[in-house]
Amino acid sequence: MFPEEYRNTILSLAETDEDMKTLLGLFHLLKGYTTEETLVKNFNAITGEKDCKGLLNQLRKRGVIKIGAYNEYLCLSGYEEVFNDIAGGCSPQPGNLSECIETAAKEGDKAALKMIELLLKIGNRGLGRFSQYEIIKNEMSEIFSPEVFQSLEEKFINEKLCVYGNRRGNEFLRLYQSEAEINDAKERLRAWKTNKLMEMPVMETLEKAIVELVENAKRKMKFEGREEGLADTLSIPESEKVADTVGYFSGFEIDDAFMFVTGNVILERDSLYIVITDSLSRYEVREWRTDFSAIFILEEIPKWIGKIDIVFGDAYPGLSDRKLAIAVPNEAAYSTFKHNLLSEIMNLLGISEVTEISRR
Repeated sequence: MFPEEYRNTILSLAETDEDMKTLLGLFHLLKGYTTEETLVKNFNAITGEKDCKGLLNQLRKRGVIKIGAYNEYLCLSGYEEVFNDIAGGCSPQPGNLSECIETAAKEGDKAALKMIELLLKIGNRGLGRFSQYEIIKNEMSEIFSPEVFQSLEEKFINEKLCVYGNRRGNEFLRLYQSEAEINDAKERLRAWKTNKLMEMPVMETLEKAIVELVENAKRKMKFEGREEGLADTLSIPESEKVADTVGYFSGFEIDDAFMFVTGNVILERDSLYIVITDSLSRYEVREWRTDFSAIFILEEIPKWIGKIDIVFGDAYPGLSDRKLAIAVPNEAAYSTFKHNLLSEIMNLLGISEVTEISRR
């Protein structure tokens, strides 16, 4: 078949059948991840329950595509430029991710916002032995339900926000947006989370109480006359910097990578990262900075807390090397470690008893 004949064959199929045009557009979006499973799943979500297996058979019979070494559908060798040019022209325009975030925020759709957040945080290659798709599916199913995840997956594919891909175990949901649109979506999501988290009742009371704890520690140091001795020992001439070694609070701000409200506290010999968020997934607790003691303050205890040894099963560092606590104000708390500052924070949160998390 000559290149022009090949081109005309594809064009005639695309121009006379809107579903064929949709299928060819998927070839462009998926770029080699075109197994039958992948194509059928995306086509089904975009068109609303239609099947594309007949269209794939038609393309094979007309000599347009073949099956590759990994069961993916590919154009005939030597015709890549022609095929990609036509498929690119059939590719659907991406949906408006920023508008989706604004709508979900306005409607209070926590599930949609959480799924977008995870899609923005987790790379297509996933983490360790878990694919990106598996991580997001498990997180969403546990925080909400499997049905909610499936519904959002179909909705996001249908609205041209992402595509599903799978080849040889590399399974993912890829946002097909420009870099500028991705960055805009991150800023909008970060702004929504900032406003929501800063409005949590615990924020104002905790901030005031921590500032008072720190100031009391500084006053105590000055009253006991330890300031000058510490300055000599640490070779720090400025008294305020010396005071910071026994009492310091950074204030609360949004962490750019995780979109948590965070603050660093030092009190006497103890230090603690305070992390405030609406929900905490397995992925987020595993990937949070591992070289700091941290307390995660949430709206409700995660469902996976009873299986935390599984959550950290193949993590590095493992659970035995982590210092983390999880707390819901006035309700419950779990922790892998103890020190005076953590106890002070627990008291401020209205929690008198902390369940120990085994760090085997």
